[in-house]
Formats: sequence, C-alpha cells, structure tokens
Amino acid sequence: MRWLLLFCLALYGLVDPPVTEGAVRKIDLMLEGEEMAIVFLPLANGEATLLKHASGKNVLINTGGIGTERQLKKWLDQFHVTEIDEVIVTNDEKEYVANLDWVIDTFAPEKLIVCRLKMALPYNCEVWKEGEVHEIFPHLRAEVLCTEGDDLTFSLQYGDLRLLYMGHASEEVEKRLLALPLNDVNILKIAHFGLYDRPSTAFLKHVDPQVTIFFKKRDHVPNQRLLERLYESWIDIYQTERVGSVVVKCDLDHYEVITL
Repeated sequence: MRWLLLFCLALYGLVDPPVTEGAVRKIDLMLEGEEMAIVFLPLANGEATLLKHASGKNVLINTGGIGTERQLKKWLDQFHVTEIDEVIVTNDEKEYVANLDWVIDTFAPEKLIVCRLKMALPYNCEVWKEGEVHEIFPHLRAEVLCTEGDDLTFSLQYGDLRLLYMGHASEEVEKRLLALPLNDVNILKIAHFGLYDRPSTAFLKHVDPQVTIFFKKRDHVPNQRLLERLYESWIDIYQTERVGSVVVKCDLDHYEVITL
C-alpha cells in the first residue's frame, strides 16, 4: 500500500520518484502564476505552518515545539525550502517557538513578526497590532483580529479563500469576533491544539467553515466535546497527527485540500 500511495502521489506530481534510503523525499507543489500553498506541518509537538508562493517567497508561522527541530528541518527540505523570508509568531510558549533560534540562524529571515514586545529579540521585529492589515504575498492579506493576552488571532485572505488562524480559545475573544464579518471563512485553524471546549456552537455557526485544522501537543488529545460538535456540524476535521501534512493549494478562484 505504501508504494501504491507513492505511485499515486507521483502521478499528481507531488513527490519525486522513490529515492535511496536515508535521502529526503522532495515534494513539488508545482505552484505557478498566482498559485500559493498553505502547509500545516505534522510535527510531533507544536505548531508550524508554511506559506509558499509561486514566486518562491516562503513565510513560516510558528516553529514547532521542543524535540521537533529534526522534523521541522526534514519537512522544510521536503518542500524545497531553502529560504524563509518572514516568520510570524502567534505565541511565545515553547510549543510555538522552540525552534525559532534554529530557524533564524539557518535562514536569516528578513523579518520576525510578533504580537507584543515581550517576544522581541535582538532582531528585526515587527509588532502586529489589532485592526491592521498586512500584505504577505501579492493578493494575500493578513488581517489582525485580536492580540489580547499572549496570543495572536488573524485571518488570511487569498482571493476566494479565507483562513481564520485562531490563537485564542476564550469566550471573551469569541464574543468580540462574533461582531466581525467572518461568515466567509473556509478553513479554521483551531487554537491551543483543541484542548479546550472552544470554539462554541454559536461561533462555528457564525464562521461556518468547511475545514478545521488541529495541530498536536505531545501527551495531550483534543477535547472530545469539541470533536463531537464539529462532527455534528458536518465540518471536516484534519488532525496532523493522524493524516500527516495538510496542504491547501489555491489560486484566486479555487482551493483544494491535500494530505500527504
């Protein structure tokens, strides 16, 4: 079955043909023109999301948790990442920034984006503030929705695709977001590894996503009530621990979700 899967992926052009043992298997997303990809990396602990544009620009959201440096390196190698232009940090806890020093030393990104000055390093830091809109790639807009406390919640809009990248899992933040026009969200990244009973039913109805993404926190499992709520709402659940890397490939009119 493993060879059948690799053969099918090769037909779609997502991986190179089989290579010798010990070598890194490359994954070519074949981005052209105005295409981009959002890749949720399946680290054993913590969050890391790669944004790739057909122009070659790469942005990394968070860097994974303790004990995942080798995994992060492997996945970046597989996706042909030799440069990282910017790093966005949504939380300064170890599950989000454990590999930040390695990323900075290895790739020397032009910019480190944080949500508060406490996170700032002796580096070129930019602080995102609530209500701001930033262009990451051509046509890719990041709208900062909430920077309350230690977390950053923002949305990414690329043509018809909208991703809500939740950093908060609290009733207070949900109430604030319920007042915003978020009913065009396609993909919802669940905050804090889905460990809490959030988002609520009311928030899910307001946002109305088709897809939810869960990262893994070591020795923890997602909240069962939350999972049941998502199933009952007919929302697709992608847990990187179970399905591997989740790739959202899109242009300005369409998107597709691929698991590797």
